Amino acid sequence: MPLTDGSTILVPVDVLNDERPATDLLTISDTVTLILLGYYPVPDQAPPAQLKADHEDDAQRRLEKLAATIDRDVTQRVVFTHDRDETVDRAAEEYDCDAILLPGSHTATDRVFVPLRGDDNLDRILSLVADLLRRDEATATLFHAATADKQAYGQSLLDDATDRLVDAGIDPARIDTRLATTDDPGTAIVELAHEFDILVVGETEPSLTDRILGRVSNRIADDVDRPAFVVRKP
Repeated sequence: MPLTDGSTILVPVDVLNDERPATDLLTISDTVTLILLGYYPVPDQAPPAQLKADHEDDAQRRLEKLAATIDRDVTQRVVFTHDRDETVDRAAEEYDCDAILLPGSHTATDRVFVPLRGDDNLDRILSLVADLLRRDEATATLFHAATADKQAYGQSLLDDATDRLVDAGIDPARIDTRLATTDDPGTAIVELAHEFDILVVGETEPSLTDRILGRVSNRIADDVDRPAFVVRKP
């Protein structure tokens, strides 16, 4: 099955925080649609409507300043919320986003790490990887960790994923695969992820409120300080 062109990516931005996603993380492929969600954290006892009335203009200016650094049209939205995760989840559903960008320490965008756990959600994961690799300098490492009795399946998974990226127009020289034998795939993934610039991981539950990632991917988000594109499960 051909990969879909043009992922839709939700980029949550705390408009009270001066930290912003690096511009080159947002300058992916021309076919990608970006949704900038500027969220204003509201203290539990404070009314969102009052804070919105007082600070919406400033929040909008901050978000527009980020959007101006991106050489493309982006959708912008500012929200005032008590619950960041629920708001992001709701926006991802509303805009039918394929992935959500989680922040992390960032110095480059050249090496993309893609741990694959199975066929589930593979189309969306590989479509985003193809979008990232359409920048000439980027390379991707597809990784699968499994017990000894599952190695044949793991190799088949990696070979199939590689073939699908090549069919999408990606030079095979820019795709690497690694297969590890282990009883603890989570630890293997986390240890290897530190070597890369960007992570692409698939969620196990279709909800950021359910921590978006599941057990293994949640460890990646907690233990690896790298930007991560979390690919939503339909």
